[in-house]
Amino acid sequence: MPKILLIEMDCLSNADVCLQKQLLKWKQNDHILDAPKVILLGISESDKAKGESLVDIVIMKPLRASSVAVCLQQALEMENGSRKELPNRPVFLGNLLSGKNILVVDDNKVNLRVAAATLKKYGAKVECAESGKDALSLLTLPHKFDACFMDVQMPEMDGFEATRQIRMMENESRAQARIKAASSPNGFHREEPLHEQHLPILAMTADVIVTTYEECLKCGMNGYVSKPFDNEQLYQAVARFVASKPIAGS
Repeated sequence: MPKILLIEMDCLSNADVCLQKQLLKWKQNDHILDAPKVILLGISESDKAKGESLVDIVIMKPLRASSVAVCLQQALEMENGSRKELPNRPVFLGNLLSGKNILVVDDNKVNLRVAAATLKKYGAKVECAESGKDALSLLTLPHKFDACFMDVQMPEMDGFEATRQIRMMENESRAQARIKAASSPNGFHREEPLHEQHLPILAMTADVIVTTYEECLKCGMNGYVSKPFDNEQLYQAVARFVASKPIAGS
C-alpha cells in the first residue's frame, strides 16, 4: 500500500460509495497501520470544505513546487506518528510572530511591502533591506533580529552569498567567544554567555526546484517560503525555526 495517495477532486466526486467509506475510515482511525495519508487536489474553497472530512490534507490548484513540498512534508510527519490536531493557522502564526524582530531582504520594493505587511499582520516587528549588503550591515553581531526572510535573486549580492557571509560572521563570533573564555583567569567561567546565535534564514522565491532548494541548504539557509506568502507554508516555516513567544501570565 502506498504511503501517500493524491486524489483529484473530480475523482473523489465520482468515486463509488465504497471508496468514500474507506477514505472516511482512514481519516477517522489514524492509528490504522499502513493506512496512506490522503492529499486532495482541489480548485476551489468549496472543494476544500467538501474534502476535509475525508482526507488528511487539501492542496489547491494550480500547484506550485513549494506548496507540494510543504504538503508532502506534512504528510510524512503524519506517517511518522506526529499527527496532531493542529491549531488555527492565523491564530498560531500570531502567537509565533508577535513581538518578533524580523528582517525582510528583497530588491523589489513591492515584494518588500507585501511581505512586511503580511508579517506585521501577525504582530511581527519588521525591518526591510533592499540588498544583501544592507542585510549584512544590519546583521552585524550583536543584532536584534529573531529571523530573516531573504530573497534569493538580487543584484550585486544574492541571497545565497549574503547567507554564506552571515554564517561566516556567526562562526567567527563563536570562535572569538571561545578563545576569550579559554583565556579567562577563571577558565570556562565568564561574565558574558558564549554567543551561540544561529539566525533562522528563510529563502523567499517565486518557485522552488530541487537545485534551488539544495543551494538554499548548502549556503546555510534553514528553509524557504514562496512569494507571495502562502499561509500554510509560512506556518510550517515559522513553526519550525522561530520559537513560540510565551503567553503573558502563563
